[in-house]
Amino acid sequence: MRRYLVVFVMVLVVGTGLAIAARRPRPAGPTSPAAATRPVAQVSLVIRDGGVAPALTSVPKDHRVEVRIENHGTRTVGITLAGYEDRLSAPAIAPGARWEGRFDADRPGEDFAWLVDGQPLGRFEVKGSHLVEGHR
Repeated sequence: MRRYLVVFVMVLVVGTGLAIAARRPRPAGPTSPAAATRPVAQVSLVIRDGGVAPALTSVPKDHRVEVRIENHGTRTVGITLAGYEDRLSAPAIAPGARWEGRFDADRPGEDFAWLVDGQPLGRFEVKGSHLVEGHR
């Protein structure tokens, strides 16, 4: 009986450790020597109840984007960038709080959306060609 108790406690400790490790914040994006030499584009967003300002943000392709998000609303919100969820992960932002992150904008297109609590409230464009330079 005592062996089962020891096994149960060990499983509980390992499970708790894994759960804590899984909840730790991840880096905003991959860091590589190429990423360090990219030009920087800065984006500032303000979240208000029911909207994002500016409604359209645009950056050139292959730029390192530094994002600053301020919540001027009255409730805590979650924000993601559709199409770049794997690169930009913001925690819930409380009213009056600010969050900063960065990612590489290497996916050109006009169909990216700033999602506030799952609702598209702003657009994000990455300007540039999807073709690799020199490729025919």
